[in-house]
Amino acid sequence: MSPISGARRRKGQELLDRQCWNWGRDIVRPEGNLLLEAGFLKRRPPAGETGSSCYTLALSDGDSLMLWGFGLLYGTPRKGGVFLNRFQFRPVWLPSETVQEPIWTPDLIPTARTPPSPRVPVDLTVAAIRRIADYEEWALARCGLAYRRAVLRQWQRPSKRLPPQALPQAWRALADAIDGQPHPEPAEKPN
Repeated sequence: MSPISGARRRKGQELLDRQCWNWGRDIVRPEGNLLLEAGFLKRRPPAGETGSSCYTLALSDGDSLMLWGFGLLYGTPRKGGVFLNRFQFRPVWLPSETVQEPIWTPDLIPTARTPPSPRVPVDLTVAAIRRIADYEEWALARCGLAYRRAVLRQWQRPSKRLPPQALPQAWRALADAIDGQPHPEPAEKPN
């Protein structure tokens, strides 16, 4: 059985949909683009092409995180990468060399390949989730809880069950669950 069970996939999809909303609001923040402030580089589709801008963060260990409105790709030079679609939390493993061209739309994501081991996409997914949790902690520290509450109020599917301050912990709990480690669920508190 896959370590990413149906319940974990559903939780991941719910969190990733919300996270993509957060990132989208962070881009248009009146005080300035928070993704750029966090060190991401923005690449727009070329003139005449439609699609989402791509935000890429080069990490100190050589790994990278690419974000679009439709999902994310977390890549490493050694293990390849994993694509997570915003609406289907099913990791798609890709060898490093397959992501050469810029990606603007989901149909430009290379076809999934068979990983060298079933554990590789799991490890990459866990690493990606932990990077998301780190970003959310940073965003809360940088912009404050009132900012994240305002972002959540603008969402079409506001969640009273998971307040903004609990989002990093929810991501970490999911990473630990997928990784096979027990982890307490975050306490549910009202906004």
